[in-house]
Amino acid sequence: MKIRKFSKEVTTSALFVLLLVAACFAVAPKKHVNIAIFPCADPVMNLQKFHLLGTYLEEETGFDISLEVPGDYAEFERGVRNGDIDFAFQDPHIYVRLAGLYDKGSLIRALTREGTTTQAGVVIARTDSSIGRLEDLRGKTVMFGPKLSAARWLAAKSLFEENGIDIDKDFKAYTNGRCCEDIAFSVYLKAVDAGVVCDHFLGEHSKKQKELGVEAKQITVVCKTKPVPTRIFAARQKLGEDILARVNRALLGLDKNKSAHAEILFRAELGGFQKSKDDDYDSMRRLVGQKK
Repeated sequence: MKIRKFSKEVTTSALFVLLLVAACFAVAPKKHVNIAIFPCADPVMNLQKFHLLGTYLEEETGFDISLEVPGDYAEFERGVRNGDIDFAFQDPHIYVRLAGLYDKGSLIRALTREGTTTQAGVVIARTDSSIGRLEDLRGKTVMFGPKLSAARWLAAKSLFEENGIDIDKDFKAYTNGRCCEDIAFSVYLKAVDAGVVCDHFLGEHSKKQKELGVEAKQITVVCKTKPVPTRIFAARQKLGEDILARVNRALLGLDKNKSAHAEILFRAELGGFQKSKDDDYDSMRRLVGQKK
């Protein structure tokens, strides 16, 4: 009886110890973090560009990271308003529209590959065309970027206005394209007389242009817009401090001079990240005529 009782006690105690050990080694479910990237190109291309960045963030933070590319602005805004999006990487024009929904104390801005915090749009045309200045575009066809693009639509439209050109009256026609590749290709094929692409496109995408069959020497820059802020990485309000701190620390820790980070940033067409503040986007607000 005693032995049996002792055995029972030992068995019960051993089971309790095993449960404690199992609990210590049990893998807690990872926190899920949803990052939305508002596209400046087609969704597949965007995911290819930022896949390595997403993998890096998972490794550095220990979170389960999901990268999503919303189909349009309405879907993007809905996700931000509903709290379905934890972090958003977006054009500054979109940020100023939705600034009230973000945590303004934790903003991070993207750096260009050259390390600057501004970007611009450039008006391009074929070298063999008669277009050498903005005035030559009267009566011509022009393809801008999307209407949510700060550099390829807002700044470009402002450039024409400042030079006395009314895009609604003075152009034969204008359209809004999507990615720089499509716009440059349209200019090259003479589908339009001129187009507006990001200032870094012609230099950084020479290989891609060759793949598309575009000869760089056949494209010339007519004029450049005023600079606008680079894209911004913003967290939704009321996001957990631990998530906010880990993700932002990982982003700010990226260094293009480190071999482990160079490919991540190069693929995403970035030079790194830097802390920012809401006031840095007041120039964007002035461009769209928005009061703070």
